[in-house]
Formats: sequence, C-alpha cells, structure tokens
Amino acid sequence: MKNTKNKIKRIKVDSLYGKKKHFNAADRKEKQHYWIGIPLIVINVLTGSVLFFVLTDSVNNRGKYVPLVLALIAALLSGFQTFLNLQKKVEGHRRVGNKYLAIMKRCDRLQAYIEDDAIKDKHLIESVEEIANEIENINKESESFPTSKSDYELAKKGIESGEESYTENELEL
Repeated sequence: MKNTKNKIKRIKVDSLYGKKKHFNAADRKEKQHYWIGIPLIVINVLTGSVLFFVLTDSVNNRGKYVPLVLALIAALLSGFQTFLNLQKKVEGHRRVGNKYLAIMKRCDRLQAYIEDDAIKDKHLIESVEEIANEIENINKESESFPTSKSDYELAKKGIESGEESYTENELEL
C-alpha cells in the first residue's frame, strides 16, 4: 500500500507542475496575442480613418508614404497573428492545465479514501490505472501545446513560493 500511496502522491505532484506550466504557457501566449493584436487594431483604425487622411493631407511628399508603411505593418502583424494562432494555443494550454487539475483532485480524493480505509485494494488498483491512462491521454494532447523551460521554471518558483496552498508534506515524495 505504501508504494501505491507514493505513486498517487507522485502523480499528484506531476499534475501540479503540469497544470502550472500549461497555465503559465497560456498566459505567455495571451500576452503575445495582445502585443500583436492591440497595435494591429490601432494601426488599422488609423489607416482606415478619415482622421489619418486629414493629418497627412498637408504633409510633404515623404509624409504621404506613412499610410503605406503603416498598412504594410498592419498586414505583417495580421499575418503573424494568423500564422501563430495564439488564441487557439491559449485555449489549448488552459484545457490541458484544467485536465491536470482534474487529475490532481482525483488523486486528492483517492488519498482521502485510502486514509479513511474506504477503498478496497482491487478498486484502488483500478482507480490508479484509470488515472494513469488519463495522464497518458493528457500527455498526448499536450504534445500539440508545448511548454518552454521558462514555463516550468516559473511553475516551480510559484509552487516553492507558496502560490499553491500545498504543504511541504503533501509535495514531498
């Protein structure tokens, strides 16, 4: 039973890190989305408005190229936004993070059942195997949403600094 408890604890900790790093990746991608999207909106509004024509109407010949340069920048930003598909990546990372969170909660309940002696060995084995299969499926899904080393480091730093309310005993293996 001790090995099974340790396995459940390990899965819970791995899920905690998986959850945190995927949420960190989602936050990073969302920031990139805004850094591209907001300037794109501003440039499109400027180049598409009558105000821009009025402001550049009395400008010398070189100033007449400003709308063309801004339109080119807007087209590039729009292309980057389409190519990177950041919003889809944000949603994917959050979905994977939530799945890891669900695994953490399942492990937590399973630990409680073990402590209360409310689960039979056969059902415990089945539950651990189900969780292992779910983790395998989550890992396959997360291949489409890779995280960076900095996402992991930020997760580790956050956990160690108490961002998550887990005791040292809960996290130790």
